[in-house]
Amino acid sequence: MLIVTFFALNPSIMLFGQGGGQSSFALYLEAIKSFNQGNLELAERQFSEVSVKDPANDAANYYLAKIYAKQNNPVKAREAALAAIAKDSSNLWYKMMLAEIYKIEGNTAEAIKVMDRLRVENPMRSELYDGLIELYIQEKEFAKAEEVLKDIEKNIGVNEGTALTRFNLMIFDGKQEQAHKYLEEFDSGFGTPRTATILGDNYAMQREDSIAEVFYLKALAIEPTYVPASFGLAEVYRVRGQYNLYFERMNPFLLDTDVNPRMKIDYMRQILTNNRFVQTFLPQIDTMMQNLYFAHPGDSAIAFTHSLFLVQMGRSGQALEVLHDNLTNYPTNREAHRQYLSLIYYLGMWEPMEVKSREALDIFKNDTDFMQFKGIAQLQRGNRAEAIKSFKEILKYSKGDSTTTVNTLTTIGDLTYQEGNKKEAFKYYQKTIKMEPRHLPALNNYAYFLSLEGKNLKKAERMSKVTIEEEPDNATYLDTYAWILHKMGKHAEAKTVLKRAMVYGGKENADILDHYADVLFALKEHDLAFIYWDQAAKLDPTLGIAEKIQKRKSELNK
Repeated sequence: MLIVTFFALNPSIMLFGQGGGQSSFALYLEAIKSFNQGNLELAERQFSEVSVKDPANDAANYYLAKIYAKQNNPVKAREAALAAIAKDSSNLWYKMMLAEIYKIEGNTAEAIKVMDRLRVENPMRSELYDGLIELYIQEKEFAKAEEVLKDIEKNIGVNEGTALTRFNLMIFDGKQEQAHKYLEEFDSGFGTPRTATILGDNYAMQREDSIAEVFYLKALAIEPTYVPASFGLAEVYRVRGQYNLYFERMNPFLLDTDVNPRMKIDYMRQILTNNRFVQTFLPQIDTMMQNLYFAHPGDSAIAFTHSLFLVQMGRSGQALEVLHDNLTNYPTNREAHRQYLSLIYYLGMWEPMEVKSREALDIFKNDTDFMQFKGIAQLQRGNRAEAIKSFKEILKYSKGDSTTTVNTLTTIGDLTYQEGNKKEAFKYYQKTIKMEPRHLPALNNYAYFLSLEGKNLKKAERMSKVTIEEEPDNATYLDTYAWILHKMGKHAEAKTVLKRAMVYGGKENADILDHYADVLFALKEHDLAFIYWDQAAKLDPTLGIAEKIQKRKSELNK
């Protein structure tokens, strides 16, 4: 904990507050506790009270500076840090904090001044050099960064840290070739697992697999369990097609609990995108995923990744078990609920989805994501009226979230129209378009439903035209626009638009085929119209197109 180090650096802090009384010291300890527990608001009040009761307490000002910095209030953070320094001008940590605040403010020049003075006063503190070099690199003052680095090497000596700092400095200065040559020279005499691995990574990027392997093996000879080198070597084996060696190296990497789980997830997601590789080595990939999950059983993101893999492999039951276990372990974790609901949504399990969304809402009151899950489940179960209530509820709690509000308004419009309340549905579409004039789903649906009513066809045409201008290859939008033209008597134009819709998926949509046949029939291309009606009837027998065909044929025979 920082406070322990702080006491060690500045023992006088232990003696503070004698004039302020015991209550001041007790309050200070409570403030430290609040700070360490992450309760910054309470800690701020407590430290502020301490600074009033005991004005000589420099530590209270220091912690206030840290709190204000965390709260993204650099002005108050700087004032507090300067107050701490005024009370104890010899404290290294106070001045480092001030430099950090200047950096947050974007005042790099002042941060450099503070760090440079500290470096002169504390020539053996390597972290001061590192911080100063970072600031100079940020300002692209590479020559000054080089001067500081030379001072480090003079006062502390050359080691892995200085070598990597010089290496990175050269990289930032655009001297890549010189940088790698320097690191190779250092590694030949003072090599460490890290320097050897960096060199291995560089050669691997250049597709010099054999040289990369040499450096990775060197790193592992020094430290056999060095994970970055083992991972790099595994990738060399994968690229070469030496898959037995690849899997042998990868599993320890995935089982290592010290490796960042985010890094593992990103890597495995890349692997899983290669379907051919996954299918060829399915047992091995399965083992890798199990090892990843075993290493981090409490990580929701890993549980979700594992479950998606299981679904991909047709093992939905196991996937549900993984996310159910995760939810059982973390019943108050929002992400655990969201992931479980996402999977049962994917699997179309509507009744459990409604039940689980209600359970989530018992914990996360008025959470619009869980309300959406509930509304979708109700709709899929045929409870349209209840679904409308759920989506209207979302509107109450989505203020300030324009995306959710607009999408919800459109959904309510769609559902209300399906319920037969057309006037109410049109009001919701109008509200949507007022908020977002180019909201394509609302424009399309509103225009299409107006065309079905045979009302305001010019308005419908204007709205629909916006959608095909924005998405000229969207078969649904093209179909709507063509149908409006057809209703306006512009059959030839409608045919041209529908032919384009056919190119972009319309041939697989029974409704679009039906509309195309209607337009062809209006143009007296009867034989072709019946061909498309036949196709539509085969795609979706529930549309009643067979009866429509008979009716049209009887019209022709009259």
